[in-house]
Amino acid sequence: MARPLGRVAALLLGLLMECTEAKKHCWYFEGLYPTYYICRSYEDCCGSRCCVRALSIQRLWYFWFLLMMGVLFCCGAGFFIRRRMYPPPLIEEPTFNVSYTRQPPNPAPELTDS
Repeated sequence: MARPLGRVAALLLGLLMECTEAKKHCWYFEGLYPTYYICRSYEDCCGSRCCVRALSIQRLWYFWFLLMMGVLFCCGAGFFIRRRMYPPPLIEEPTFNVSYTRQPPNPAPELTDS
């Protein structure tokens, strides 16, 4: 009993997968009667059994370029805003000191009377 139940479950699962698979059912008129055909999920329908690739934004190179430029701009802006809000501490350098030795004042010449 378990085997037929498993086969039925597998069959139902397969049918569900086939139904949920992204396919487009297209049609066009050939004379007076419609003609049906199936396109893939990433293709659009057009007349006379042709499927044209759809314009998907993930496949456009400039979408990714602009997305990366936006991310870089946001990171750069955040860096500069953070740097202005929290400036780095000033480096304390020793003060420039010029030291010199002072000469003692010249003693007044002694006047000797001889």
